[in-house]
Parts: sequence; structure tokens; C-alpha cells
Amino acid sequence: MMHNRPALLLVLLLAVAVLPSLGGEPPAEATHYWALAFENDTPQLLNLEDTAGKLNFYWYVVYRVKNPEGKPLPARVKLSLKLSLEKVEKTYPDLFDMGAEAHIEKKLLERPVCNWAEMALKPLQPGEKREGVAIFRVGNQAPDFDKMAVTVRGLAELRPLGREGNVRKFRERVLLLKYEQVASRWRTGKELKYIPEEWTLEDVQITDRGAAEAEESEKLSKQLEELKKKSEDLLKSKPPEPPPPPKEAPKSSTEPSKTPLAAEGPESGKPAPQLLNALRQRAAATPCVRAAFREIIGRAERRQEIAGSLTLGKDGKFAIERNLNIGTDRGLKECRVFDGQDLWVQTIAKGVGDTIRRWGVAATKKQWYTVDGRPEVDFATVANPARAWRLFGDELIYLGVEQMGAESAYVFEARPGDKFAPLLEGPLTGEAVGKASGRRIRFWLGAAFGFQLRLRVYDDQGEVIAALECSEVAPDAATDPRTFTFKPPAGVEVIDMNAAIAAADK
Repeated sequence: MMHNRPALLLVLLLAVAVLPSLGGEPPAEATHYWALAFENDTPQLLNLEDTAGKLNFYWYVVYRVKNPEGKPLPARVKLSLKLSLEKVEKTYPDLFDMGAEAHIEKKLLERPVCNWAEMALKPLQPGEKREGVAIFRVGNQAPDFDKMAVTVRGLAELRPLGREGNVRKFRERVLLLKYEQVASRWRTGKELKYIPEEWTLEDVQITDRGAAEAEESEKLSKQLEELKKKSEDLLKSKPPEPPPPPKEAPKSSTEPSKTPLAAEGPESGKPAPQLLNALRQRAAATPCVRAAFREIIGRAERRQEIAGSLTLGKDGKFAIERNLNIGTDRGLKECRVFDGQDLWVQTIAKGVGDTIRRWGVAATKKQWYTVDGRPEVDFATVANPARAWRLFGDELIYLGVEQMGAESAYVFEARPGDKFAPLLEGPLTGEAVGKASGRRIRFWLGAAFGFQLRLRVYDDQGEVIAALECSEVAPDAATDPRTFTFKPPAGVEVIDMNAAIAAADK
């Protein structure tokens, strides 16, 4: 069922225009406050299994917003879901859930739609209409309820009411979509009955500190865009490949040589096992490396950008921090630490709370950390995207040398076959290299320290569908050993992923 609201916009505009001011000085002249047009489909129930075979239930709402004004408008639309049974109520936020979103797009809608972060990524142009989906994860069982209310914020401009100290006051017009769950006339069970929506007024307070944080988030987003443009400009330039100088032995066993590794260089388009072995040795001789990175996953409007930092230690230990949805008030942070025995993944999301997952090396299924019995493909390599080039052993094809800033990089390419599927389709490698549609994976390995400076995944048409770009690389960085340790915060449940996977296989 679809609820179109051609008259809602007019009602909203009229109501916003006559709202009284509750504080501060009223504006000298009448001000026109913008509003977006909104329509939605009836909420739908969905149940999906996660990678551990655990069943999760979701409610989702497909909606559309349109800009009827003559200027670009922000599309920061926020939805939340409240389910009520008698006097018991529970509210669920609109989550960022890639698995549920992909299922809805591919299996149910058969078209791409925006999540809340993509909806707010850029302003709506005059007359532009954008379709989105709000996803609410409600637990391992479908909750019983009598009434459902979906709250929609961000459809109208905030009306300033005044200021008290460093607190600015506003009034916001909020849309409530209301439903009742009643016995179905057509099948066994219940269905949603639509109740006419209503508008409510809510007072909003914003401190100056909050405004400063918003400006800082916007500044960070601009910096990322500048870094992206710089990378694209660098790709467009094609400097001549420098001729490799003669061999030069390292000064000591602990100090890697910073010169290219071969006098004549391997033949382009063929495997280069000797060069790869030399790069492995240089990487192993570097005690610790720190770097910043930018990760891109997906195509065009479905693209997701992630910024972060990583620290690589000896024996495969690492600490990686990833920040998603930068510049939004629902940013998500992931901390990934491998201490040599266990991999800890902590996810921190505003309004949702912390989740911690743990994988133990000794208990992890064999196909996760070996390919054809090669010991080099260990657990630390599988879980670390900055070491992804090691997954393919000597099957990497050498393509040539490319200058990346002050350092030369050897370029290699892999075309994964079926035997790599257990690795590339796993929940840890799946963010970048484990793309089902990825047919070629290309790596840029720094000549000085064997560090992976860049990774790109291509589809059949040669389009980049995932990438990892490293910058500010600091080899031999002094690092506190506690960087590679993790202690779960008190009161946060730790999910044993080995036990979950074993239970799913039974």
C-alpha cells in the first residue's frame, strides 16, 4: 500500500508560517521556511540469517522525498520506529545494515535505494526526488505489538525561537505515521491498518559546542574530498617508469634497502616470484608501520567512503580504526585489534551502543587461513586488508612500476579463482577484496618497505568497485605495545564468533 500526500506540503508550509515564537526577539520580517514533500509505502516485516546462521527480524519502510522549492535543500531525513503493546513501548532507530539493505534492493525492490547516510550525502536539487529505505532491526524474534508509529524528522526547516546563554532554541515540525496491527481478512495472522498521520511540534536545543562539532565534521568531509581529488589527479598523470638501478645489498639484516629490487626487472604480464619474495622480506624487516587510509566500497551513488588509521606490528599483529558516515550525527566507528591469538572487533554506533565480536585463531575453521596449504596465508593476513596482496602468493601477475609521490611502487594483479572463495567471501575480508562481482584485484606495493600503498577491485567492465588508498605512511614508527592489546569495556557483551560459526554448521 502506498500513501501519497499531495496536500501535506501545503498544510506543512501554512503551519510552519504561523508557529508562535517562544523566546528571543521575533524576526523583523516574515520568513519563508522550506519544507520537503514526503510519501511512503506501508512498513514491511523481513527476517534474515546473519553470517553465523542467527535469525534477525527487521521492519523496513520505503519512502520518497522531493524538493518543491526553487533552491537546493538538505535531505537529512531521520526515521525511527516505535512499537507499543498496551503500556509497553520500545523505539528502534534507522540502522546502517549492509546485509539487510542489499537483500531489500536485490531480492525485494530490484532497484537501488538510499540509506539514511546516502540520503543526506548531498542536497536535493529543485524538483529532485530521492527514494530511500529505513531499516529497523527488532531482534531475534518478531515482537508482538498493537500499535506502530514511524517518526519522520528533517522534513521542515527548524524555526528559531531564541537563545539562552550558549543554547539556541528551535521548533521542529515532525510527521507521525501511525498503524494498528489487526487480524487479516485475507490470510491467517495479522496485518497493518493505516491510521491517518498527524504532525507534532517538538522543541530542539542546540549548544554552541554542538555547532562547533558539526563544523568540524563538515571540515573533515571537505578534507576527504580534497584527498580524493588529489588521488584522482595523480591517477590521471602518467609519469614515465623509472629505470631500475643495479642491485644494492641491505646495510644490515634489520635495515631494509630503499632501492628497487631487481637489476633488469621481471617481465610484465607474468608472475614474478623472486620480486615478491624480496618484497616479503622487506616487509618482514620493518618492525612497525603506521598509516592513514581511505576506503571506498560500491559504485556511483551507492558508494560508501570510510576513513581511518592502521598500525601494523611484527608477527601479523595490527590495530585498525575505521570511521563510517563521516559528517553525519550517526557516524559509526569500528576498532579491529589482532593480538596474535584473538581478533577483536568493536563497533561503536551512536544511539545503538557497542558490540564486540571475538575470533580465536586456534578455533577458526581451516579454510579461513590456508589456501592449498600455503602457510603464508594465515589468519592475520585474511583479517587485515593492508596485507591482502599476500593472499594470492606467487600467483600475482607483475604489471610494472608506478611512481607514487616520492616512492616507486610495484604493481601486481590477481584474478581470483574458485579456490579463493572461502577467503574472499568471509565476513572479515568481505568489505573490500571479497566482492562477488570483483574479477580483478590490483595492488601497489612500495619498493622501500613492501607496504601495500593501494588496492583496487575491478568488475568485468573494468569499473572500480572497491579501493583502499594509504597515505602518511610512517615505517619504523615507535609504537606502544599496548596498541596490539584489547580489553572489552565493562558491561559490554562479547560475542564468541567461533562458537556462533560452529553452531551454524551443525
